[in-house]
Amino acid sequence: MGSTPASGQGRRYAGASAVERRGERRERLIRAAIALYGERGYRQTTVTAVCRAAGLTPRYFYEAFAGSEALLLATLQEVSDYVAQHVAAAVVGVDGTPDERLRALLAAYYRLLRDDPASARVFLSEVSGIDEAVDALFTRSTVAFADLIARTLDPAHVDGATAPLARAGAMHGLLAIARHWVGEGCAEPVDILIKAAVPLCWMLVDTDTGYRVASGSSGGINEGGS
Repeated sequence: MGSTPASGQGRRYAGASAVERRGERRERLIRAAIALYGERGYRQTTVTAVCRAAGLTPRYFYEAFAGSEALLLATLQEVSDYVAQHVAAAVVGVDGTPDERLRALLAAYYRLLRDDPASARVFLSEVSGIDEAVDALFTRSTVAFADLIARTLDPAHVDGATAPLARAGAMHGLLAIARHWVGEGCAEPVDILIKAAVPLCWMLVDTDTGYRVASGSSGGINEGGS
């Protein structure tokens, strides 16, 4: 009966507080946005369409988000976290070489993109230029994913230690491979993508050993003479 100021949750309806109901509505809007962005893309998705898909009125949209850019930020964050957690879990318990751990991570990554196309489109979307905050979040997500790959190859990797040019080259290459693959209907076998992606990933750990492992060579580029 009455509100519960100490908990900050207010009056409860059907077992849920006002805060819990707001959280549930916000989650419904994010779920609807992921589905619609996956189908149409962000620029073709209106607030009205998201509200309709979520079964909510615009009043509840603006209770949760300042505008469509704020919803895009929340959606990008949720999908990025989901992808990172999924692929990180795939490496747990893999007691093999760095290359074997990397291949397990990449296999999980590409299968997730194939099996969850809506999330894949959000994660791979080129959203630059929409908003400075969106650009900043996309950059942070890319850096975090690069660090995850680098830690998979080298547990001693310090986050943020990869040279910016190497990280840019590796991550833009990986995103280009994934975007092309998804755009072509995921027709190529996952093993083919992994083969193309492995050398790019080794760019994130600046060691000669890494490049040799990735290429399958036991020596330098000019080993054996000219």
